[in-house]
Amino acid sequence: METPKLVAACPHLDVCLGGVQVPCLIDTGSMVSTLTESFFKDHFKSGGPDGLRPCHWLQLKAANGLNIPYLGYIELSVELCGKDIPNCGVLIVKDPHGKVAPTPGVLGMNVIQKCYHELFVQHGAGLFSQDNVPQAPHEIWPALQKCHQASLQGPLDYVVKVRGRAACRVPGGVMKLVAATCSDQLSQAVLFEPPEAGLPGGLLASPALIRVVRGTAYIPIVNVGSTDILLYPRTVVGTLHHVNVISLPPGVKEEPSYTAKVSSQIVLPTVQDQIEAIDLSQLPCTHQGQVRTLLRDYSSVFAENDSDLGCTNIISHDIPLIDETPVNQRYRRIPPSGYEAVKDHINQLLSTNVIRESCSPYASPIVLVKKKDGSLRMCVDYRQLNSKTRKDAFPLPRIEESLDALTGACWFST
Repeated sequence: METPKLVAACPHLDVCLGGVQVPCLIDTGSMVSTLTESFFKDHFKSGGPDGLRPCHWLQLKAANGLNIPYLGYIELSVELCGKDIPNCGVLIVKDPHGKVAPTPGVLGMNVIQKCYHELFVQHGAGLFSQDNVPQAPHEIWPALQKCHQASLQGPLDYVVKVRGRAACRVPGGVMKLVAATCSDQLSQAVLFEPPEAGLPGGLLASPALIRVVRGTAYIPIVNVGSTDILLYPRTVVGTLHHVNVISLPPGVKEEPSYTAKVSSQIVLPTVQDQIEAIDLSQLPCTHQGQVRTLLRDYSSVFAENDSDLGCTNIISHDIPLIDETPVNQRYRRIPPSGYEAVKDHINQLLSTNVIRESCSPYASPIVLVKKKDGSLRMCVDYRQLNSKTRKDAFPLPRIEESLDALTGACWFST
């Protein structure tokens, strides 16, 4: 009585590589195709040592995690399923323990995927519905079906988000490496691509090859504006994709990695610089130092730019109304000349978290007011809401007492 085998036999197929019939093992788990050193020397003498191309940047590992030594690679044309597939990379590996392998070749996914694309372009979705490819041996069909299923699923995209609990500030005119979190399944070099909708606040990022270290990727982000932009935690900055380097272009060689130091210079002056630049020449010298010291002590209360806004969660603001009927007004017509200005201003407020999208039953229209310099100021018409607000009664102070409190003062502020 024969015991049934738990592992099925591996499919084998004679494949024409560079005009030579090579017995190959069809391995859908291998990303590369290989030939043994002894078979290469016996049947590809015309290639010789000069035919081998070095690729020391590629590390080849077996399924058990052990490194597989190899000599280099060659590019051969492969005849498979009635298709002639040119320029297929084949690695030349050393013979296992000095012995001649019974199956010298391994047909990997780099060749099988090219064959699948050639067949799919010719036959389309009906490739597997009927016997359209009589030249395709039955041993290769499971591998082609695996390629088809992978193409239907599409490439996996890994979302990358801003790391940490505090907002990351990108100064104006600066390129900054922003730490971002990503999937633990990613390691080493990956391809970063920014979102199609762009980054908040007009920040820019370009597709680039970056490295992932323990679930953290450093994304180069550029702020081409003049004001600082905040990237809040868990903000999506793009996607990451697996990359597989098959071969390097002619004239390009791999160089050892070096640690690069990125220096940045802020275009806008800081608050301290602005304090030092204040003209206090009208004050006595003794008072000038006191005023500057006072401003330095409270420099944290000054905004560096228009988007530098503070926020507190100590108290919450409530608006008591005289009834519970929501105030819901239609938006007012905006002149076409002001569309872009309103859109840019709203996007800036959204990116700095001053406002957020809402589906509240309360709605008040915006109003555009032109400033003296010709620019637009966006306001909100809250008159109907104010009319329903419950008023708090506060007695006004007596004017005489207010004037008496100013006796002896030299500086007045409003």
